[in-house]
Amino acid sequence: MAFMAKKRANGKGNIRKRKDGRWEGRYTAGYNPDTGKRIIKNVLGKTQAEVKQKLAAAQQESEVLDVSRTEEYTVATWLKSWYELYAKPNV
Repeated sequence: MAFMAKKRANGKGNIRKRKDGRWEGRYTAGYNPDTGKRIIKNVLGKTQAEVKQKLAAAQQESEVLDVSRTEEYTVATWLKSWYELYAKPNV
């Protein structure tokens, strides 16, 4: 019986082991409003479990700020968003 890799669900990114021994997770952080192409980012780690955790956190963070709407943000709306997401939970 041949071993088959598990497929991750759409939108969950992908994880692979690099030649240098580290694990890499890639995900779509949004789309470029001018070209419509995906903005792909990555996270690195020593173990697959570490990358899964980093990947989930990075995807959650990228969902909060919609890069396709950056022209609509003002400094005030960005500061309110920053305060609610980052400062308030840590204070």
